[in-house]
Amino acid sequence: MLSEKQNKFTLMSLPVNDYFKSIVLKLKALYPAEEARAMAERLYEHYLHLSPSQRVISAAMVVDDDKISLVDEAVTKLLRNIPLQYILGSAFFMDMEFIVNPSVLIPRPETEEMVSLILKQYSVRKTGHKLSILDIGTGSGCIPIALKRFIPDSNVSAIDISKEALKVASENAVINNAGINFIHADILDHTQWDELPQFDLIVSNPPYVTNEEKKQMQRNVLDHEPHNALFVPDDDPLVFYREIMALAKIKLCEAGSLWFEINEKFGYDLRDMALNQGFKEVNIIFDFRGKSRFLQCFKK
Repeated sequence: MLSEKQNKFTLMSLPVNDYFKSIVLKLKALYPAEEARAMAERLYEHYLHLSPSQRVISAAMVVDDDKISLVDEAVTKLLRNIPLQYILGSAFFMDMEFIVNPSVLIPRPETEEMVSLILKQYSVRKTGHKLSILDIGTGSGCIPIALKRFIPDSNVSAIDISKEALKVASENAVINNAGINFIHADILDHTQWDELPQFDLIVSNPPYVTNEEKKQMQRNVLDHEPHNALFVPDDDPLVFYREIMALAKIKLCEAGSLWFEINEKFGYDLRDMALNQGFKEVNIIFDFRGKSRFLQCFKK
């Protein structure tokens, strides 16, 4: 005869593949089929330590009821529009894992693309010169940590106004073995600029979503990601770009470059702004979706 505990396990436990199908079915109530399946696979990897191939091989294996409880709780949160990365507490960027929570934005593929473009630019640099790099509005620290990883002899600094974000970024730097100089500062406060040294590269993914665009945003972003890292006032949507360009005019080396991730609506406005501020070469670069997403500026 089965004990009470054994009987409970038998009744509640499910085969790996059957349980996976039930998760996908639940998530399809809110998400497209492909996204629901990808989420289910990520839950399996995180909680059950099963990759998609391992799941197929272990299709008939029984899932422990304790694991089912954890996964079901995560599914419930997903159905409340809580981002998967916040539920799991991590996100991947340039093949590295980063801690994320609601005090920082979840790293996006577009930002990863910008970092790849920057690395391509500096892959032909002269050896022997250590690059000095500044990331403005660092959030999780994904940009400076990735740059430090792939340009290990560089000196990298990162600024954010949020102490909570800097705490997360510092933890991520330790996890990914990247020596970053983190600075708590408000880039709009000119009195704090004097303390900064000269840089070869300044990069920023500043807030650039207008309040008018909120109505077009998905609930998982609007309800859970930090608004101070996302939104700018409708009457001055380019405020951060204008101020960072002004900073770069002072703190960027003569042969230095400035990189931005941008709102596709303002690409040509930003190009004109950069040229008016004295940058000699300014390029709008399109992302993998065909949208004007990056601005590359050269001081000389």
